[in-house]
Amino acid sequence: MVQYCRKCGHELDDDAEFCNECGFALNDNPTKETANQVPEKTTENKPVGNKNEFLTRLPLILAIIGIIASVGEGLGTPMLMGWDNIILAMVFGVVGGLIGIFLMEKMDEPLIGAAELIVAGILVFMFIGRFGEIAAILFIVSGILALYVKGMNYNNKKLFAIPILTFVLVFVVLIAGGALYQFNAANSVTVGNISQNITNDGYGYYSGEVSGDIRVDANFDYLEVTVNYYDNQGKVIHSTIGWNEIHPESQKTYTFEGHYFDQKQPAKAEIKVVDSASSTTPLYTENITILTNGGV
Repeated sequence: MVQYCRKCGHELDDDAEFCNECGFALNDNPTKETANQVPEKTTENKPVGNKNEFLTRLPLILAIIGIIASVGEGLGTPMLMGWDNIILAMVFGVVGGLIGIFLMEKMDEPLIGAAELIVAGILVFMFIGRFGEIAAILFIVSGILALYVKGMNYNNKKLFAIPILTFVLVFVVLIAGGALYQFNAANSVTVGNISQNITNDGYGYYSGEVSGDIRVDANFDYLEVTVNYYDNQGKVIHSTIGWNEIHPESQKTYTFEGHYFDQKQPAKAEIKVVDSASSTTPLYTENITILTNGGV
């Protein structure tokens, strides 16, 4: 029986084991070669999707927006918060944000950069409160997202000193500057000519006012005179603003009046001068005993 080479098609003898034309082994299983071969797995070079790339860049984007927001919110903060607080919030927002970005992007220190961004957000909120909450949130979210996307890696642990020193420096400046400011401000405000005129009107009510003068001898962003009235048990029964002014003129004397109208008889009045609506440390305080005049 005539056979043909399976490889080249040459006619061969019936008992031939090899093709005398191409040398092909005729007794080999034609499927053996292909059966033993494992097909190579091809992997496609899948490009990084736009979604993943955006997520990787999102911490940087949020940090930049946070820097812009810290300046914008600082400029929009009411002056009664104090220009010193506003300026410090903007400075720490810009400087802290830039340092955080540099550590995170240029020095490949995601953990330390994230810590600096979170510190910047805390400081912005600490200085201007809710007026800087957008910038604070952006910085904190940027730092947390950086840890999630870039990992908690750090190469030089000595760089941890940057966010730590930032926080320490703030408190040193606040303590030293606050003490000096409080001393100078307290000596720049003088209250005098205090008088009282609280009357029992005979119809179950007490009415009148505590009044006086306040002399301003320095530049302030804001000043306020508050008069608190107390009963015999030392409980506040009425509180009123006797005078307030944004940017009061230096070397000028103002008049304040803290009015009272209530059924309870006041026993004491406390006069306080503060330099912001949220201040807990008055620049001046004085207590007077209320002498109620007879009514009708």
